[in-house]
Amino acid sequence: MAESALPQSERQMIMKDILCLPSLEGAVVLAGASGLDREVTNAMVMEGPDVEKWGRPGLVLVTSLFALIPLGPSDRLEFYDKVAGIGIAGIIYKPGRTPAELLQPSLDACEARSIPFVQMKSTINFEAVLMDVMGTVIDSNAQLLDSFYETHRKTMRLALQQPSIYEVVSQLKERMGCEVSFFDRADDAHVGTDEDASAFESATLSEFRYQKYQTNHYYNATLRYWDTHSEPALAVNIPSQSHGSCYLIVHTIPEDVSAFQRMTIDNYVNLLSIELLKQEAIDQQLYNRNNMLVHDLLQGRYVSNEEVDEAIDELSIGAHALYQVMLLRFSVLDPSQTDRVRDLLNTFQRRVRRLYPNSVFFESNNRLSFLRNHTSGSIGFDKDEMATILDNMHGDDSLPRFSHLLVLSSHVSRYDIPRANTEVLSIYKLFDASQLADRYIRYEDLGLLKFFIDIGDSSKLASYLDPRLDRLRQENPEGFRTLATLCANECSYSAAASQLYVHPKTVRYRVERIRDEYGVDVHNTDDLMQVLLAEKIFALLGPNWKS
Repeated sequence: MAESALPQSERQMIMKDILCLPSLEGAVVLAGASGLDREVTNAMVMEGPDVEKWGRPGLVLVTSLFALIPLGPSDRLEFYDKVAGIGIAGIIYKPGRTPAELLQPSLDACEARSIPFVQMKSTINFEAVLMDVMGTVIDSNAQLLDSFYETHRKTMRLALQQPSIYEVVSQLKERMGCEVSFFDRADDAHVGTDEDASAFESATLSEFRYQKYQTNHYYNATLRYWDTHSEPALAVNIPSQSHGSCYLIVHTIPEDVSAFQRMTIDNYVNLLSIELLKQEAIDQQLYNRNNMLVHDLLQGRYVSNEEVDEAIDELSIGAHALYQVMLLRFSVLDPSQTDRVRDLLNTFQRRVRRLYPNSVFFESNNRLSFLRNHTSGSIGFDKDEMATILDNMHGDDSLPRFSHLLVLSSHVSRYDIPRANTEVLSIYKLFDASQLADRYIRYEDLGLLKFFIDIGDSSKLASYLDPRLDRLRQENPEGFRTLATLCANECSYSAAASQLYVHPKTVRYRVERIRDEYGVDVHNTDDLMQVLLAEKIFALLGPNWKS
């Protein structure tokens, strides 16, 4: 809805309203009529052409144009360019002091830039116009504030009734005059006042800010529908502790949303936030209990089979004979967005739970560990289905850019769940953060590396280390890292240098020095294999291990 179509009690004063003021009775719009819907925030007498120093968006200039007389034609055009760039609401012109040759170029400039140029009567003084404009602006702001509190009172009364999401969006539709939808991006859930409007396939969001009266995050939304057509909309993120992917969608052009309507939207967003928090409180209690039970199962904290049986019964995952563990680690690529890793965790776990209702999970920092109960070794977590979920997340513009490592264990009985957890954790150690290249790894696909995981005993594992490499890592950790990086990059000095942030000559110098001092030559196939295996063994032994 265009702002000028609203009653003035529900919007800010605009230039069109200026013409109705007593002091401007009989005023005429000489140019820039297409800009009469510009918002007015204040008025002042123009005493100089240096508008860039004191001009503000929404300001009305009251002037005889006398200050422009000393300027040349090009400087006058530059003045109007500055007026348009600042967002000046309009110009109220008092005739009598301006040469005729100055007026027409000013009108042409204002018409070209859609700057309303209003001519007042010459018998009216500036003070009367200023008092009328500023007094009306103050009254408009007071009415706006009254409207805000009235809307707030109504939404709080509605909150006491514990409304459904549909009831909330329906009431907002009545106040907005357009269709409204609730959208949970993680669950791909839509609740709207119109089935067709809310049935969009995807939404691309671009955050922006209104100049004022905005407390939440607003987005220009492009909604794409199944028949490939798109519609613009306004999206507002609904604040929540865990549902960071929930939005209120107002099916209108964002530029047409008035200040009063933004206040109304903010009230309803706050109401939806309260309803989500209520649900979160219930979900959090269940989550905390389940998280602890799953963690204890994975870690083998139960001392008897009876305790394992009780935990499995409480989690309702005891219908079938076999279990599989899946571990997923996210790494956010932009350091400034690391706090958004929870968006990734929530999105993934919801989509997995929707696909596998009989799975439970444990969350820790940037990792999720899922436990699924299933019927046979051929039916566990499907690698292709997990890849589809993650590929869709990679293509979701609302989520931060990320890389991931997904690991699947073998299939075990209920009393061997800790062994399956050891498998995924060991694989996780084998592939460190620098190797997170959107990998999908199954325990059964590891081949020779299974040998190191299955040993279990760290003292036995350490016995397989090449003594030269063990000594190198203790005496020269940087040198060992250089060798390992070079081998991982197929002995490419330039690739290793890029990963280590050094010059290729530095890598070559370190490698030659290690060859001379420790007798390790990575160009020898046996030594190269020893380096690669040693790196995996050290990963399993952990950073604090010492021989």
